[in-house]
Amino acid sequence: MKSWYKLSLGNDAQAFEPTQRIQQMFMSQFLISPAGSKRALFSCYDKQADKLWLFFSPAAQDIALRVYAQPCDPPTALDCIGLLAGEGDALSDPVHEAEAEVATV
Repeated sequence: MKSWYKLSLGNDAQAFEPTQRIQQMFMSQFLISPAGSKRALFSCYDKQADKLWLFFSPAAQDIALRVYAQPCDPPTALDCIGLLAGEGDALSDPVHEAEAEVATV
């Protein structure tokens, strides 16, 4: 399975413009992607550290690499993430979904 990517953009004020540019780059590719592509861009703001992080789903690797994001583990609900653009179901884990389906059969 491909990796998720994470990019630190600094504090809230520093992150505004780069986040907007990255979101625009993402959307230009997302709009030509087929439905169900699982392309997604998430954000997470850490209040204590005053730092904004962007998470790119594996399907958005092309954009992640262009902005020098680093491979990371998939984000979790504990990462206080919010969907900026794309398909929110990109967070779903196909392994756990398959296990859940087997358990219900």
